[in-house]
Amino acid sequence: MLTRALSYLDRTVELAIFVIFVVMVLIGGMQVFNRFVLNQSLSWSEEFQKFAHIWLIFFTIAVGYNRGSHIGMNIVVGRFPRRLQHLLILISDLLWLGLAVAIVRYTTVIMGVAKRQTSPGLGVRMDLVYLSLVLGGGYLAIVAVRKIVGSIRLLTSDQRGGEASC
Repeated sequence: MLTRALSYLDRTVELAIFVIFVVMVLIGGMQVFNRFVLNQSLSWSEEFQKFAHIWLIFFTIAVGYNRGSHIGMNIVVGRFPRRLQHLLILISDLLWLGLAVAIVRYTTVIMGVAKRQTSPGLGVRMDLVYLSLVLGGGYLAIVAVRKIVGSIRLLTSDQRGGEASC
């Protein structure tokens, strides 16, 4: 049941990334068309693009980590014995979790101040922009915990001499 819920969450975040990207491309295209064909500029499109990009970044950080797509030190880690490899991966996962917790914790503090501010181009409250860090950081924390559990399973299976799956 938990695996199913996490899989649904993964797909939902990936769909959100896709939708945000498509909307960014469409609005960017509208801006180019308006600027060069109609000779007028949209007053809100640049700010929307910036905010959408922030949302995109914080979701894709977690998706990239979940897929193992971030730059790693596989060449170095691969030279160590298997148990030490799994320990280094666990340490890396714990650092990711620490980063996620820090992002969520400090962003919630900033959001208290940001809710009193509005963006000049769109007129939206700035805490809605910062919400992307909380949601992206929260999803990153979920992914990190899932990977930590997998790393611990690998470490304990190494002690018993068997193989465990993540």
